[in-house]
Amino acid sequence: MKAPGKKSDFRVCLVWSLVLTGLFCLQGRLQAQDAQYGIEKRIPWTTSKVQGSPDPALPYETERAFPQLKFNQPLVVATAPGMKRFFVAERKGKIFSFDYQDQGTSETELFLDLKQHVPELNEIYGMAFHPRFEENGYVYICYVLKPGLPEGTRVSRFKVQDANRLHCDPESEEILIEWLSGGHNGGCLRFGPDGYLYISTGDGGPASPPDIHNAGQDVSNLLSCVLRIDVDQSSQDLPYAIPADNPFVKLPNVRPEIWAFGFRNPWKMCFNPKSGDLWVGDVGWELWELVYRVEKGGNYGWSIKEGRQPVKPGNQLGPTPILPPTIAHSHREARSITGGYFYGGTRLPDLKDTYIYGDYSTGKLWGLRYENQRVNWHQELANSTLKVTAFAIDDAGEVYIVDIEGGAFHRLAPIKESDHNPDFPTRLSQTGLFESTEKHQVAAGVIPYEINAPAWADYATSERFIALPPDTTIEVVQKRFWNFPKDTVLVKTISLETERGNPQTALRLETQLLHFNGARWQGYSYRWNEDQTDATLVPTEGDSIKLEITDADHPDGKLNYEWRVSSRAECAVCHTPYQNYLSVLSFEEAQLNRERKFGDIVDNQLRALAHIKVLPESVWNESKGTKAHYLVDPHNTAAALNLRARSYLHANCRHCHRNNGGGGSTIELDASFDLEAMKAVGVTPTQGKFEILGAEVIAPGDPFRSVLLYRMSKLGKGRMPYSGSSIVDVEGTRLIQEWIERLPTRPHELQFEISRQRNRQVNLLEDAIQIEDQDFSGQKLQEVLGTTSGGLMLLNALDRQPMSEDTQKQIVRLATQGENPLVRDLFERFLPEDQRVKRLGQNIDHRALLSLPGDSREGKRLFMEMAGLQCRNCHRVHQHGKELGPDLTQIGKKLSRQELLENIIEPSKKIDEKYFTCVVELRSGKVVSGLLVRRDDVGVVLKDAKNELVEIPVQDVETVVMQKKSLMPDQLLRDLTAEQAAHLLAYLESLK
Repeated sequence: MKAPGKKSDFRVCLVWSLVLTGLFCLQGRLQAQDAQYGIEKRIPWTTSKVQGSPDPALPYETERAFPQLKFNQPLVVATAPGMKRFFVAERKGKIFSFDYQDQGTSETELFLDLKQHVPELNEIYGMAFHPRFEENGYVYICYVLKPGLPEGTRVSRFKVQDANRLHCDPESEEILIEWLSGGHNGGCLRFGPDGYLYISTGDGGPASPPDIHNAGQDVSNLLSCVLRIDVDQSSQDLPYAIPADNPFVKLPNVRPEIWAFGFRNPWKMCFNPKSGDLWVGDVGWELWELVYRVEKGGNYGWSIKEGRQPVKPGNQLGPTPILPPTIAHSHREARSITGGYFYGGTRLPDLKDTYIYGDYSTGKLWGLRYENQRVNWHQELANSTLKVTAFAIDDAGEVYIVDIEGGAFHRLAPIKESDHNPDFPTRLSQTGLFESTEKHQVAAGVIPYEINAPAWADYATSERFIALPPDTTIEVVQKRFWNFPKDTVLVKTISLETERGNPQTALRLETQLLHFNGARWQGYSYRWNEDQTDATLVPTEGDSIKLEITDADHPDGKLNYEWRVSSRAECAVCHTPYQNYLSVLSFEEAQLNRERKFGDIVDNQLRALAHIKVLPESVWNESKGTKAHYLVDPHNTAAALNLRARSYLHANCRHCHRNNGGGGSTIELDASFDLEAMKAVGVTPTQGKFEILGAEVIAPGDPFRSVLLYRMSKLGKGRMPYSGSSIVDVEGTRLIQEWIERLPTRPHELQFEISRQRNRQVNLLEDAIQIEDQDFSGQKLQEVLGTTSGGLMLLNALDRQPMSEDTQKQIVRLATQGENPLVRDLFERFLPEDQRVKRLGQNIDHRALLSLPGDSREGKRLFMEMAGLQCRNCHRVHQHGKELGPDLTQIGKKLSRQELLENIIEPSKKIDEKYFTCVVELRSGKVVSGLLVRRDDVGVVLKDAKNELVEIPVQDVETVVMQKKSLMPDQLLRDLTAEQAAHLLAYLESLK
C-alpha cells in the first residue's frame, strides 16, 4: 500500500479540522441554547401616555371617493371633452372609464387593453384626449417598453371606435415621437390652451447615480424636457409639426420640440385654467422636491443643480440660464413630488384657485396660490398615508387624489378627527416611560439596550431604551426591513460632562423620543431642568442649552459651548419619518448584535430580545455565524482597522449617505457595502474639491487628497457630520486617516503632479522642523500652507510628528492668520473662542445684518485689500479698481442699504443686460465665458473674470449664448463676519 503523500496528509488534517470545528460549533450552539437568557420574561408596558401629537391639526384630511371602485396600480387619469367620465390607466396597460357624476358607481368600462396590443409594454405613463375629441375621436397615450431602449418611451395616437366611443381601436395606433427609456421617463401629456400637445420627458436614468446620460442640460436630444408639438399638422418625415414660436427653433444642434429643459423626472403637469401658465412637479434626487411654474425656454437646472443645490457643477450649461424653483420641499417632508391641479370646485370654497399637489412617499398634500409673479400663499393641507401618483380633475373643477397602492380615488375634506392630543405629555415624568425621572429609572416594560458604535456627539454620551405596546413584536419584511408596532417609542437620554474626563460632572441635557404613530415617526425632545429632576417638552422650533465646559486640552482651559436641542424638522433630517428602515438608526441588527451584561448574566442582546419577542426569532437565527452583521466600537484597537473605520462611518454618516438618505452625493457609507459599492473610493467628489489637487472622496493610500477626511477635520461651512456636532472628533479623524493610509493605492491621471507637490511639501516640512529659525521655518511652512492638502499634512504633523512647542505654535499662527479660508478652517480649533471666526455662512439673516452699524473706512479697506473678496478686481470706485463690472462710484445714490445687500448675495437676481454673461462654445468643444466686448465678422471678444480680453476668431466659434447671470459669484459674504459685511455695506452706502 502506497504511503500517503503530503497532499493526502493535508486532506486528512483538513477533514479532522472540519470535524473538530463542527463539534466545537455544535457544542457552542448547544451551550448558547442552554444558557440562561439575559431577559427571562417580558413585562408588559402599560403606562404609556405617548399617543397622538402635541402639534395642531392640519385643516384637511383625505376621504375615499367612489368607494365602490378600485383599480390595479392606477398611474394616469384623463377626461374626454363631451364626456363626464374619468379614464383611468393602470400601470400595466389596461385603461378603464367610469361616470364621475355618481359617487356610488361600481361600474367601469374597459376602454383599451394596450398590453394585449403591445406585449412588450412595461407601463403606461400618460394619456390626453384631443381638444376636438368629439369631432376626431383622437386620444394620445404615452407608454414605456423595457428600460434602456433608445426608442423605448413613445407617444402614440389612437382613435376610438366609431360605433362605440367608450372603446379605443388598438389597431389605430400611430407612433408620433419616441425617446430613450429608463427609470425617469416623464411621460405626462397635456394639451395647452394654445391647442398644442405638451409632453414631459425625464433624464432616462436610474435614481442614482445622478443623470448618468448627462441629459439635463443637453438639448440635442429629447430627455429632461417639456416638449411642445403640433399634432394637427405634419412636417417633412415627422407625423407632427414644430410650432413656429417654440423657443429654440432657430438654434443649431437643439431639438426644436423643446419648450423648456433641465428637469430630472417631471411627474405630472397642468395648466392654470385662468392664466394659462404651465405647472410641473419635478421629482428630485437627494435633497429637494421641486415645483416649477414653467416659462418658455426655461432651464430648470438638472443636473448642474437640484433646485439650488449643486450636483454636477462641472457640466456644460444649456442655452439659457438656470431658473430657481417656484417651490422647493426638502427631503425632510417630501421624497417624490407629484404635480396636481388648480381647484375650481364649490365643495371646498377656501381652496378656490389653489394649486393642489402632493408627495408619493410621505403622503403630504399642499396648496399654493400664485399672483403677480410670486407665491402669495402656501400651506400644508393634509398629511395622508396615500401613495400619491396622480391627481384627477372633473369638469366642475373638483380635484381627486389617486393612490397607486390602494388603487382608489380620494379627495380632501375638512378634518373631522386628528391625532392632535391636547394632553400630550409636556413633561418627561408624564410620558409613562419612567418610574422616576429624578433617578432616571425607567418604567416596567421599558427595555434598555446598548449599541456597538455610538455616533460622535461632541463628547456627549447616551442611554437608550425601547418601549413596545403589550403583546406586540417587531416584524421583519423581506428579511431586511423591520416594521415596528403602532405606538412604539424609542428613547435616548443624552448627557455631557461639564469637566472633560470627570463622569461625576455629567449633566442630562435632553431626552429624545421617537414615536411611531402607525403611519410615520415623530421626534420629540425634552430638556432637563437644572435640578435634574424632570425634563420639559421643547417647542416645535427646538431649543439650545448654553454650557461652560472645563477642558484641559482647550486653548482657554474652558469653552462656552451651546448644545442644540433639535426642532421637530431637524429630527426628520436623520430620522426620515415615513420608512422604518430609514427612520430608526441605532435599533438595528448591526448595532444590537453584541454581548452585554444583564445583571450577572452575559448574553447576546439579539438573543435576549428575541426570547422575549421584542424581535422575531429569525433575527437571532440569521445573525449568527457567516450571516452575522455587526459593527464594533470604532475606538476598540483590538478590532480590525477596516471594521473600526467602517463602523465609524456607518454610525456617523450612513443616515444621510445612502439611497434615499438625503445626502448631496451618491456615496453609500453603510458598513455592509464593499469598497466599490461605497461609490467613494477613488471617486471624484461632486460637492466640492476644496482646491485639492487630484481630489477624491476617499483617495486610497492618500488621506491628504481625501475630501471626506478634509470635511471631518475642519470647522465652518462644509464640515461633516452635517448635524449633531460642532467639535472636531480628533480620535475619529485619526482613525479614518489611518484607514485611508492603509487602503491599496490606485494610479491617478495627475499622479506626476501630485507626487511632485507632495515630495516638495514633505521636504519643506522636514526643513522647517529641523531648523528652528522662525524666519526660515516660516517661509517653508507658508509654502506648505499654500494648498489645502498641505494644510491637512501639517495638521497631521501636529498630531503625529515630534516637533518643538514653538514650531507647533508657529504652524497654528501662520495657518489661522493666512488668507486661505480652506486652510484656516482646519486649524481654527486650536484658537481660543474669542479668536475664532464667526462667519455669516450661507443662511444670512438680512434683518440682523442690516441692523449692525458699519465703519465705511474699514469697509473701504476690505473692498480694496481683502483677499477672497477682491471687489477692486472687478469694480471701479473713482480712480481705483478695474472696470469689469459696474462702476460703483455713486452706487449709494442708486441703491438702498437693503438693495445693496440683496445684490451682493444674489448678484444675478437684478442685472443690467450689458453685464449678462456671454457663453461661447468653440468648435473644439471648449467653452469660454465673460462679458461681451465685441462680436462681428472677425470674431468674438470677451472680457473674462480676470478682466483680461479674450479674442476668439470667427472660424473657431460654434455658438454664442447670452445668459442672464452675473460673473460675480453668489454668496460672496459667506466667509465674512457680520461686522466685516456691515463695514462693506457702510462703505458702499457712502458712495454718493
